[in-house]
Amino acid sequence: MEFLTVNERKHNMNKKLYHALMKQENNDVLRLCRGLESGPLHILTVHDDTVLHVAAYSKQTDLVLRLLEELEMRLPEFPVDGLKHRNDMGNTIIHEITTFGRVDSAAQIILDREPDLLGMHNKTGETALFRAVRYGKAVMFDFLDQQVNQFFFCL
Repeated sequence: MEFLTVNERKHNMNKKLYHALMKQENNDVLRLCRGLESGPLHILTVHDDTVLHVAAYSKQTDLVLRLLEELEMRLPEFPVDGLKHRNDMGNTIIHEITTFGRVDSAAQIILDREPDLLGMHNKTGETALFRAVRYGKAVMFDFLDQQVNQFFFCL
């Protein structure tokens, strides 16, 4: 019987998860996340990206939604600020989602749960709203602008 160290087991899990993400094998990603204590908030890359970050920046909208559903089902297990995790560039999940270009329910779900994400800056000083402008995502900009006005000016 082969004995693996904790780091070897983690590396093997990350490898399986990453390959499933890149092949867009959503059911495998979900199954693997269910076996992890931190689920979709599991840190997957050396750049501190969570499974949600990777799904978002690889534009897998359906998977992001399913991962968010998975989080909702397991809410008591997760810290309230779990969606505020930043990768090594300081990007939160909402920073990554702004590059989608279209407004989907993932952005709304995340902001309903963590509206503070609207004001968070990454290491280059960008907010999610700024990233929408930077990437030329007009529809996402309009959506985020409405969210900012609602959250910051209607408190």
